[in-house]
Amino acid sequence: MFLLKKVLFIIIGILAIGCSKKPALEVTVLSRQVLEGVPSASGLEILDKTLYAIGDNSPFLYRINNSYQIEEKQPIASVEGLVNGVTPKEYKLDFEAIACVEKKEGKEFLIFGSGSKSPQRDNMVRVNLATGAVQTYSLVAFYNKLKESAQLEEGALNIEGAVVKNEELFLFNRGENLILKYKLEELEGYLAGNRDSPPAPETYLINLPDIKGIKAGFSGAAIVPNEDQVLFTASVENTEDWINDGEVLGSFVGMIDLKGLKNNFKPDCVRLIDKGKPLNVKVESLAVFYPTLHNDLRLLLVTDSDGGDSELFEANLHWR
Repeated sequence: MFLLKKVLFIIIGILAIGCSKKPALEVTVLSRQVLEGVPSASGLEILDKTLYAIGDNSPFLYRINNSYQIEEKQPIASVEGLVNGVTPKEYKLDFEAIACVEKKEGKEFLIFGSGSKSPQRDNMVRVNLATGAVQTYSLVAFYNKLKESAQLEEGALNIEGAVVKNEELFLFNRGENLILKYKLEELEGYLAGNRDSPPAPETYLINLPDIKGIKAGFSGAAIVPNEDQVLFTASVENTEDWINDGEVLGSFVGMIDLKGLKNNFKPDCVRLIDKGKPLNVKVESLAVFYPTLHNDLRLLLVTDSDGGDSELFEANLHWR
């Protein structure tokens, strides 16, 4: 009898430890403020302590100082026909993803349209940060090849995030929660006209959590500095398609090791909360403000206001 009680005690202890196990990721919101003048923010990058932002209905690349004030608005698309400072929905290029590429001659941004409506949103803009030069490329054939390779149904393409790591480009598609991996040199060769056809991606289906039975969808991505880890945001919106807005149910932050990327992968995710309550906001992107000690990162996250000023969060991420 004594031995039986001892065994039961050990089993209960093990179960208790398992049930109290802390999540792999923890996010603490530190501050919130309006990001004035940036409508429907959709992408963030931080270079040399300077924040850059894009908006899905804006023709500008915004350069923002450490007081979160706009220092420059660089046109990256036509500024004609703006209504209250934004491009009307039927004409917007839907810039949703921004990635930084480092080259011998300097750094540049690759800014992607979502591809959710062709041909208006099938474009990529390259911005040379040293010279300010802007080049625009049609991605109609590139996105058609992507949809064919990934076997995406009509309306399932919606690129929301992009990162570049180790000379590879990773695109994050919201419609089917896919990560699409390309060799950067193949994309560049195609854009330069050195390839007859666009490259095909390696395709990885990612399993994300849900809220009230509605699956979260990718909304942004950022590289962890000096790591092969990528952070992503995913939001839950009660909508039947990726063009019309719906009720926002919440957002997640997650992490994926790019070296361990595989199909049907279920990454570590944590729902965004503030003061113990879930935040029903649509987080559209994030950037790593600076790394700290002991697997901690200071993050900036931005929300899509669907027309008004966007909100900027400072948060701390801890992972195990």
